[in-house]
Amino acid sequence: MKLTFTAYRRLQAILALALAFYLFNIISSGKLLWYINARFAWLTLLGMFGLFALGANMLDTLRRSRAQNAQAAPDHHHDLEHDHTHPPQASAWPLIYLLIPLLIGFLIPAQPLGASAASNRGVAVSGALAAGAISPAQLQTGPDQRTVLDWIRIFNTQTDLEQYAGQTANIIGFVYRDPRLPANQFLASRFAVTCCVADAFALGMLVEWPAGASLGVDEWVQVKGPVKIIEQNGRKVPVIQAESVRQVEAPSQPYLFP
Repeated sequence: MKLTFTAYRRLQAILALALAFYLFNIISSGKLLWYINARFAWLTLLGMFGLFALGANMLDTLRRSRAQNAQAAPDHHHDLEHDHTHPPQASAWPLIYLLIPLLIGFLIPAQPLGASAASNRGVAVSGALAAGAISPAQLQTGPDQRTVLDWIRIFNTQTDLEQYAGQTANIIGFVYRDPRLPANQFLASRFAVTCCVADAFALGMLVEWPAGASLGVDEWVQVKGPVKIIEQNGRKVPVIQAESVRQVEAPSQPYLFP
């Protein structure tokens, strides 16, 4: 499929503006952080302004070129599409390849990763995290303020774990069921995103609760209860002996950022 140079440039400009609008839409709706780590959000904002400026500049250049052609030949108006010398043409396929992901972005509703993605990637209850050692400030955070990521970091990096036994955890996560767990246990899970969802990994804290079997997979819950320590595959991991498990709305920011 071939397009004249003018038509090609016009469609390029429209696509650039459409991409800018798409980025504006996910930024203004608060869904940008469903895709990337918060510390990279400014790059997306910069890209949005860059695409808008590019598209607007291309359309303005085409408009001025058309006006100049009209002034140069007022009695015999023509533009590149009707040039008697057969204007240069370009393949439309690069634009079509760019249009496909844009249509996917607009037509398929955005949603954060959940239990189905965790089933494919697995959920870690221990193991080294890419973020490295926990900071002193994080160690001083009250137990009821720690996230799933904070608890697992502590159990990855600290040697004296007995001091954390009996502390009351208060975490929010989605319900994930590992078929190897008994009916009264589930994982309160969150995805951690280092750069973008492509490198997201699921973390979970084991929860013991007599009515655990009644919870639906992917249901967001707030879990409160004392922490006990068990050994699993040669590592010590935290388990919440839940005193309460309450269904809650999914947080506006479902991911945790190491």
